[in-house]
Amino acid sequence: MKSNRYPKFDAGSHFHQVGKTSVSDSIVAQIVDLISRRVLSPGDRLPSERELCRRLGVGRTSVREAIRSLSSQGILVGRVGEGTFVTDPSEHVEKTLEWGMLQQPGSIEDLVETRLLLETAACEWAATRAGSADLAAIAENVERMAGTLDSMPAFGEADVDFHLLIARAAHNQVLYSMVSLTRRSLQEWIRHVLQGKGRSHRADLSLHQHRQILACLQAGDAAASIAAMAEHIQSSLGSLREFAGQPGVVR
Repeated sequence: MKSNRYPKFDAGSHFHQVGKTSVSDSIVAQIVDLISRRVLSPGDRLPSERELCRRLGVGRTSVREAIRSLSSQGILVGRVGEGTFVTDPSEHVEKTLEWGMLQQPGSIEDLVETRLLLETAACEWAATRAGSADLAAIAENVERMAGTLDSMPAFGEADVDFHLLIARAAHNQVLYSMVSLTRRSLQEWIRHVLQGKGRSHRADLSLHQHRQILACLQAGDAAASIAAMAEHIQSSLGSLREFAGQPGVVR
């Protein structure tokens, strides 16, 4: 006789009747549809509550519920004295990712692996998609790094900008948001590494590796760009591990 591997579970008792769609849900669906069809774009201001009530033929309570729902999702944002606006979708993506990482923070190994995956992809795409203005901005940043070797806080800021400029040059907004978020999660550790023992050698090596990455991007060589970025990130992992292993460091 075949045994039942699973405990008895009365699934039917967990279902309930589905009610009609609420008025506020219908308003939410209509606003989302307008955004998806680009009738409403990031930065656009919605009509006033009174005007929305008139156009939709609904009460003010339903409009407020709909706006509150969309605002809690990061799709709309209210500004005192100005009105309600459609947010930039990249900001919404980044906030969602950040919330997820706060709920399930990863180890330094997880973050470095994720950074390696994202930033090598950014290099690959930047090598083939970057325009002259993108490459000029990255080159200017490398020179800024060279001029801040005697100031680790300024060098650290330029270092962050270098990686974000490459992600921007990949011309993929979601990727940019994820690189930015991952970098921010590692930034405190990186800052301590740049200010700790051996900081001068680490900064010199980082600058040299950044120049190599830039040269690969300027040559439009995707494979070489990937390899150069991977080498750069992997070389910094030892220093990050050393710092993360110190007593009192929060993981």
